[in-house]
Amino acid sequence: MTSPLSGSLAADGQMSLNGLQLWASDVNATGGIYVRSLGRKLPVQLVYYDDQSNTARVAALYPQLIASNVNFLMAPYSSPLTLAAAPIAEQHHILMLSHGGAADGIWQKGYNNIIGVLSPGSAYMLPVADMLATLTPKPTTLAFFYGNDPFSISIFNGLSPYAIKLGYKVVYNQTYDESASDYTSQLAQIAALKPDVLLGGAHFVDGETIMKNVRSLGINFNAIVLLVAPDDPRFLSDLGSVSNYVITPGQWEPNLEFTSFSAYGNITSAQFFSKFTSRFGITPNYEAAQAYAAGLILQKAIYDSGSLDNTVVRNQLGQEDFYTFYGRFKIDQTGIQVAHSMVVAQWQNGNKQTIWPRPVATAPPLYPIPPWSQR
Repeated sequence: MTSPLSGSLAADGQMSLNGLQLWASDVNATGGIYVRSLGRKLPVQLVYYDDQSNTARVAALYPQLIASNVNFLMAPYSSPLTLAAAPIAEQHHILMLSHGGAADGIWQKGYNNIIGVLSPGSAYMLPVADMLATLTPKPTTLAFFYGNDPFSISIFNGLSPYAIKLGYKVVYNQTYDESASDYTSQLAQIAALKPDVLLGGAHFVDGETIMKNVRSLGINFNAIVLLVAPDDPRFLSDLGSVSNYVITPGQWEPNLEFTSFSAYGNITSAQFFSKFTSRFGITPNYEAAQAYAAGLILQKAIYDSGSLDNTVVRNQLGQEDFYTFYGRFKIDQTGIQVAHSMVVAQWQNGNKQTIWPRPVATAPPLYPIPPWSQR
């Protein structure tokens, strides 16, 4: 695998790599993965390179990984990087698990060997729209301001018709260059329209920049919803009180438990959170959790099929339907994830709380956001 350990996606890439490293350590502590056709356990060896958040690097490095005779591939973090690796995996008929690339387009190209671990982009913001509809006063006008990348575009392509169906009015719907260092001009245009809710983002760096710009301009929204960035604990340490009230859709939160479903992997969310924090000195976000889960999913498919043959393991994955601490895994014939559920979280007084859906919420939403002058 490659991972963006430098460049614009470094924070996300490091989280993902750490999740996989923890999984490999846990598996190897038990002797490895049992392969029935060999009659023995094999230890996991992670081979990875820094792709520098660069698609050209991904395209150059994945053939090298394949040439080194790795058994399986993990995709790099992010949809653009996964899209760069996917045709290479498909060309060589090697199974690749996507733990950090969610753009629906990954599974619309006819590939057979790309397996989605996480909910696809089109599903990300739907629970947010549902949650907003329960608030008082109910927001009616929305502004969409998101990255010009496959991941973010797929999210807002999924959200837009759903929001209209729920009765919201979208007053602004524009993308931005994720590499930009300032978004004040576009945010000022949005502020002039006075939307109730700002929904946007793409990844970590741009998400933080948006919040810094919103604060510097003194723009007041009743709610702010951003992708990816608020899920990272560094969002709080970097922004301090500016992070407060920000909402984010997520693939996993530490309070979620699936023990009643006989979750595979012999690890709970609480145990994962504790082990990850102890080893890496930072609390895990959903990127770390889904990377660890990707390892568990591959592990179970190898164990259940008794094989290291990519075709056999791919066919096994198509039959699997089970839970890990991360949630449910099931794919359709294209390999896209169809069973995992999203949650919604919010930063509240220095703590990230799960606010939706209600049965798993640790706190109710804080809404509307007080004006900056009162914070």
